Amino acid sequence: MSYHPRDSRRGAVMVLVLVSLITLLTFVALAIDLGMIAVARTQCQDAADAAAMAGARTLNGMSANDNNFSAAAPNAVQVATNNTVLSQSVSSGDVSVQVGRYVYVQGNERFEGQFPGPDTENWSMVKATVNANLSNRLAFSRVLNFSGGNVQAIATAAHRPRDVSVILDYSGSMRFASLTGEPYTGNRTSNNPDTVIPQFGHYSNTSSAALTATSFTSPYDPANITMTTSDGRGAIVEDFYQDANGTPAFTATSTSYATTPGGDDHLRQQNNSSGQPYAATVNELLSTSYTSNDHAKHTFETDGYDGIPNTSAFAGYTAGPGYWGKSFFIWPPDPRPSKDWRALYFGTTDNSRLWNTSGSYNWRTPSGTSYTINYSAILEFIKNVGPNPFPSRLQSGRILYYDAIPSSITGTTPSDLNERFWKDYIDYCLGVVQTGSSSWMAITNSSTGLAGYGADYTWGTRRITPLSSLTANPQPYMHYADNPPRPRMHFWFGPASMIDFLGNYNLWYQISPNCSRFCWWPGTCHESPMYACKLGIRAALSDISNNHPNDLVSLAMFAVPRASANDNNGRFNRVRVGLSRDYTRMQDSLWYPPETIGDPSATVHPYDSNNMDVPRAVGGTCYAMGLMNAYNQFSANATLRSFNPAEPEGDAGGMGRKGAQKIVIFETDGAPNTTASAGFTNAGANNSYYQIRYNSANPGGSEFPNSISGYSNNHSTVTTQINTLCSRLCALETASPPGYSTPSKPVLIHCIGFGPVFAPGSSERAAAIATLDQMQTIGGVTDGMPSYKIIYGSEASVVGSLQHAFTQILQSGVQISLIE
Repeated sequence: MSYHPRDSRRGAVMVLVLVSLITLLTFVALAIDLGMIAVARTQCQDAADAAAMAGARTLNGMSANDNNFSAAAPNAVQVATNNTVLSQSVSSGDVSVQVGRYVYVQGNERFEGQFPGPDTENWSMVKATVNANLSNRLAFSRVLNFSGGNVQAIATAAHRPRDVSVILDYSGSMRFASLTGEPYTGNRTSNNPDTVIPQFGHYSNTSSAALTATSFTSPYDPANITMTTSDGRGAIVEDFYQDANGTPAFTATSTSYATTPGGDDHLRQQNNSSGQPYAATVNELLSTSYTSNDHAKHTFETDGYDGIPNTSAFAGYTAGPGYWGKSFFIWPPDPRPSKDWRALYFGTTDNSRLWNTSGSYNWRTPSGTSYTINYSAILEFIKNVGPNPFPSRLQSGRILYYDAIPSSITGTTPSDLNERFWKDYIDYCLGVVQTGSSSWMAITNSSTGLAGYGADYTWGTRRITPLSSLTANPQPYMHYADNPPRPRMHFWFGPASMIDFLGNYNLWYQISPNCSRFCWWPGTCHESPMYACKLGIRAALSDISNNHPNDLVSLAMFAVPRASANDNNGRFNRVRVGLSRDYTRMQDSLWYPPETIGDPSATVHPYDSNNMDVPRAVGGTCYAMGLMNAYNQFSANATLRSFNPAEPEGDAGGMGRKGAQKIVIFETDGAPNTTASAGFTNAGANNSYYQIRYNSANPGGSEFPNSISGYSNNHSTVTTQINTLCSRLCALETASPPGYSTPSKPVLIHCIGFGPVFAPGSSERAAAIATLDQMQTIGGVTDGMPSYKIIYGSEASVVGSLQHAFTQILQSGVQISLIE
């Protein structure tokens, strides 16, 4: 055998390597350029996301400028072009933007993005599309004649829908810094710092009269009844008008009347000698010592005040300074029958028929054995004896108090509303209140000093003598040593007593069931701290309207609710405005009676059945009613939407949107003291409700709380009920009974403590804050009641603080969301 070697094939491996390299490079190109495409897609998506979010944030709730629609697309494009794709800037031509609405479809119970969507909704959504042409931008793929084509990303952002229940405290404590006298129940002492007061006659003993307050105990800040206080709270007396044009109803008289009144001045001792003290009795006036057997002093009894030196002709009235008005009370009375106020206005000259003859010598109430009130004579006095301190018409805050001053009064409860009003006011000034057809209650004597600046007081030695016990002939017109308790505001007819009459919380509280005759201040007056709260809430509602186009808001107020259709004392069984964007109605509802909303020319009368629903501060503090109303507002139950057909849809609830986050903003000025329980209809998730539906057109067909009970502040029964209601609101939709929370959208309860109770040094501060903090904890808010939620101070400061608190609350969390 022979061996023959093969021929050498040099370079064959090179060919194989080259063939393999082409394939390898192809895969490398694909790997790198596909990664580049993925990066491009991510960068496009980032640009689209940013553009959609910027466009959605541009949209606001201001319907006057179409929700800032015109700026949404340009802003979205601008943000998109600030981005790059594969190091190349996105051009405006690569971006397209659509503006639409994120709409709740009630029948389907879900939200849908619609372009453009119904024009009844706010613009609230932006869709951005970003394109990137990758042609000639993929280095390796070009070798294979693959350009990469176009990359596109789409993003849609919307204002996150929220259903917000705003619950406001309108209980009586929201006016405690505007009480003429304090405390709010029981015998009063002055709470008015005004130093423009009578100082003549018995008022010369200013320490006994005690008309000006010099110290104040929280929550009774210096009252702003007849003056603007040092912290800027306007005088309530200036909140009343005589016509729809805003002409002030009342005018202050000269401050010089404090020492030298208009009309008749009280007389001094020793026959009205200059420099002598004021005379408390006829004995002191005439420098005599009268006994029951003494004859009448004929010169004085014949000529009366006109026979006393240093006096002008007897006028029959005394005019006080500032807003005091005028009074016919003067002591001793002029003895002439045509001048004696006792005979003119009460039909008697027997002091024992006007005052008790022993004990505290209290002013009596009218009866067959005491005296009768001559209303016609008193009305004549008001209108024509001296200057009339009242306008012919009085109105404020869409309440018409009267449009004429009558000449007479007919019956116990006159059908003519002007007569009825003036009868009640005259009775009040005389220190009595009629509680039945023949029953009366004294309100200014020493045992019940419920009106004005408190009870009548002692000036000198009290004495009242029956006329029949005077045996001399001729008989004197009264015992010359008689000296009754002296009035503070009792017997004064003027703006100050009118304002106290219209707003006497003390009497409202004391004489139920007749309390609906008092607490008639308008919702527009400067009752404090309520007025400042309303200003702050009004500003907050404007902020919500301007900045949150996809929020729905419900406005509710609470005090003690009505227990039945015949309950004239309870209030706020229905919300002021159901879930909606009707911010104008919400703001008007802060100030005006419900029946007048939408009609600025409309008015109500104090005796109207719904007068108690005027937005003023009255009644106990019942958190429960506000929370139950919030539950019903969040419900989507159709029977709630149509329950009150006389009001806008959803007045009784039913406008809640499934999928919208639920937020409660709860404002109060103090600790709760009243419970309210009601039946509950468990109709499943988003359809359940409390049985408190109110029909304004048919109160008898309404549902009312089945149990209302008052307790002392922070009583465990009250707080337990509150916590139970908060827990039900915040329960999951899948719970039984259901709440409104979902794992991704829990119900939030934010609380705001407002007013003097929350100021440092208040004895109630700690307990009140603890109650609100517990409500928040249940409601998923664990901020521990930060300082911005505790609001007190001057009117100017609290207005801004309330607005800031709402802004902080509604700007927390996620407001704009990417939904695509």
